Amino acid sequence: MSSQNSNERYVVRPWWRGRSLPWAALVVVSVVLTSIALERTAFFVYEPVPAFIERLRVGRLCMLAGSAASLAAAIWSQVRGNPLWVTICVAAPAVLVGLAMMIMAPPSLAPQIAGLFALPAALAGLVGGLLSRNQGSIQPGPAIRP
Repeated sequence: MSSQNSNERYVVRPWWRGRSLPWAALVVVSVVLTSIALERTAFFVYEPVPAFIERLRVGRLCMLAGSAASLAAAIWSQVRGNPLWVTICVAAPAVLVGLAMMIMAPPSLAPQIAGLFALPAALAGLVGGLLSRNQGSIQPGPAIRP
């Protein structure tokens, strides 16, 4: 005989589905790395001196890491069951800024302009992803009729 109640049910979910904090940290890391990349690659006057070339190399490596983190967060967002707009917003830095940085030549400010739209979109996706996960746990109260 078991001492447990037979009416109890346990729902076992994979660890990556119900956790919001690691996903939110991945989105924040993506935004921070993308911001560092945008700062490192912003040139108003470009001269081929070793300091500028090294700064550009570090910026592009940060953008690669930020794009990878953004795409990983977007895939994780879809696995978690977030709404589609959250997944699209979280993927925006990789798609917009990463693509602009990959296509444009170094003295271009196109990645910075794309970052003006992509980084706030990623933050909106972060907030939307955190709020959409919490709304499912709120139970509606009884309806009050006058």
